[in-house]
Amino acid sequence: MLRTDTQKGNIMDDISGEKIEAHPTEPGRVDMLQGVAGGFGEGNRMLKTLMDAMPIGCYVLRPDHTVLYWNPTAEKLLGFSAEEMRGKRCVDMPLGCSFTNSSRIGAHCPAIVAYATGKAKTLEMFMRRKDGKDILLRNTLVPLADENGEVKELVSFFVPLTDANYDQGLIKAIYETATRDPLTCLPGRKFMEVCIDEAMEIYRRTGQPFAVLFADVNNFHDINNTYGHAAGDDLLRAFGIALRKYGRKADKFCRWGGDEFVGLLHLRHPEDIEGAAKRFLKIAHNCEVTEDGKTISCRASIGITVVRDDDTVKSIVSRADHYMYLAKKRKEDQIVTDFDQ
Repeated sequence: MLRTDTQKGNIMDDISGEKIEAHPTEPGRVDMLQGVAGGFGEGNRMLKTLMDAMPIGCYVLRPDHTVLYWNPTAEKLLGFSAEEMRGKRCVDMPLGCSFTNSSRIGAHCPAIVAYATGKAKTLEMFMRRKDGKDILLRNTLVPLADENGEVKELVSFFVPLTDANYDQGLIKAIYETATRDPLTCLPGRKFMEVCIDEAMEIYRRTGQPFAVLFADVNNFHDINNTYGHAAGDDLLRAFGIALRKYGRKADKFCRWGGDEFVGLLHLRHPEDIEGAAKRFLKIAHNCEVTEDGKTISCRASIGITVVRDDDTVKSIVSRADHYMYLAKKRKEDQIVTDFDQ
């Protein structure tokens, strides 16, 4: 059994009987974990000593993100001292936490997910060092429950996945370039499938709704035949720009294939798709480009649907696609949503 040898200070016996040298306890660390659930205080100095000694980053948070503990390896990996972090909310510190697709970790923070579900959460993510460089980590967040089963703290264990630090702008540029459609400068289908899958996982864990938009340029084949493929390409490019113009900052769009586009719309409430439909109606009514002094106009058909409990990536995209075909049959307002069914 692991134990702390209180007579010899920082020497511990492991299961095999070998000696493990621990980091010396720094001033101020003795009381840093007082009051933490699970016996991190006076009743279990062994665990605290292990956390001080372990060669992986470790910190303890309250539900409001206040940092209770920050171990020496966390100091080494990220450059922030325990004194700088203790008592501060991690979300208020310049840690620059982001997912591996470079999007900021905000309302979908894995710590919030772990608190809400009471289950450990492991993910790969970037965190920003004090010197401004980003480092790729694997972070495991473990909720700690007291004797009443109430989660009051959360412990994070993180390790770098590479010895190299990353510049966030460079990583983002490489990622976007690798997934970008060269014509519209939007990401491609595979990127969107991953985004929808991630949004679906967040929905299952937190109930945060989202919607999928499916859009198709009407009579695109006829436009190509009449005005040429260069004009058709210009129209698709203009349509991609329009989607981003009428979408919100958090929304994502891709060129699904041919003249089809798919969007991921983040929502506060399912009813928000009614407002989204009004914004995108301007695209459905008219999208135009000028070619050799001639204005080429077209209409688009759009379907928008909110995620459901039994959805998969395939089912929600297929439903939005079905709504889009229903919209094509309309003479006016060629947008169909869940509220039109």
